[in-house]
Amino acid sequence: MRRRLAAGLLTLPLVAGVTSAVYQQLAERRDSRRFPPPGELVDIGGRRLHIIRSGTGSPTVVVMPALSTPAAEWVRVQRALSRQTDATVVLVDRAGIGWSDPGPWPRSLSAMADELDALITALDLDDPVVLVGHSVGGLIARLFTARHPERVAHLVLSDSSHEDQNRRLREADPSVGDHELWAHAARWRLRALGWHRLRLALGGRPEIRQTARREVPPDLVDAHLALSLTGRHRRAVVQEFAGLLLGRKSMAAARDLGDLPITVITAGPHGREVWYPVWRDLQSEFLTMSHASRLIDTPHTGHHINHDDPTLHAQLIREAIDETRRRRTDRPGDKG
Repeated sequence: MRRRLAAGLLTLPLVAGVTSAVYQQLAERRDSRRFPPPGELVDIGGRRLHIIRSGTGSPTVVVMPALSTPAAEWVRVQRALSRQTDATVVLVDRAGIGWSDPGPWPRSLSAMADELDALITALDLDDPVVLVGHSVGGLIARLFTARHPERVAHLVLSDSSHEDQNRRLREADPSVGDHELWAHAARWRLRALGWHRLRLALGGRPEIRQTARREVPPDLVDAHLALSLTGRHRRAVVQEFAGLLLGRKSMAAARDLGDLPITVITAGPHGREVWYPVWRDLQSEFLTMSHASRLIDTPHTGHHINHDDPTLHAQLIREAIDETRRRRTDRPGDKG
C-alpha cells in the first residue's frame, strides 16, 4: 500500500506537467485564431516584425518599448498623439514579443539595434525619425543612433536604462544588480504556462487582468494576456534578459551623440525610493551625450510613464516632432 501511494505521489508532478503542456499547446492554437495581429507584419529578411502604425505625416516616430514589453502597451500614447499631430507613429514588437516572429540567439543589444536598422530600411523611412526608447528600449535606441546618426532627427529617452545602472544601483541597494536579472530570467524560463493560463481562464489571479487593464486599452486586454502566456514570449523574455546582461559593453560606442537633440524624460521615485537618487544621477548623465539635450521630470509617474500619463507622454513626443519640423523648415535648402 505504501509503495503504491509513494508511486502515485511521484507520478503527480509528471501528470501535472503533461497536462499543463497539452493545455498550453491547445490554448496557443486557439488564441492564434482569436487574436490576429492588429498591425502589420514587416519582413526584415526571412523574419517578420509586427508594428502598429498610425498617421501619415512626417517625421515618423518609432517607439522601442521596455524589456520584453509589447507595442500594445504604447497604444494609449499613440492614440493620444493622433489627436495632437498627423505625424506617423510606429510602435515596434521586437522579435518574439507580441505578434513578431522569434529571433535567433544571441539576442544582444547590438543584434536588436541591427533589427531596428533592418525594420527602418524595410519601411522605406528615408527621412530621419524621432526615435523613442523606453527603459531597455532606450539602450537599443541609443546604440542605433550612434551607428546611424543620419537616420535620427531627435532621440527621446523615456526613463531609459543606463548601461552602468546595476553596478551603481547596487551600491545603494544590495538587492539590485545582475543577480536579480538572472533570477528573473530563471523564473520566466521555469514558468508552467499552461497552469497560469488555466487559472486565468477559471477566474483566478484577478490581479493579472487588473494589471493588463492598466497597461493596454480595453479592446486589447484579452489579446495582451494571451500573448504574454505564449512559449514564444517566454523565450523572448529570457533572451532579452540575457542580451542585456551580456551585451552592455557595446554601449561604450553610444556615449557621444554630438549635437543631436535629446529629450530625457525621467519618472518619479514611486516604488524605488531607496536607490532613486542614483537613478536620477544616471538620467542626468544622458544630458552629457549631446550638446542639445534637455531633461523633463514627471514626478507623479512611475517607471512606465506610458501607462501612468499617456497624454503627457504624447505631448512631450509631439514637442520633439514640432522641434524636428522647425529645424527642417529652417534649413536653407528647404525654404521657399
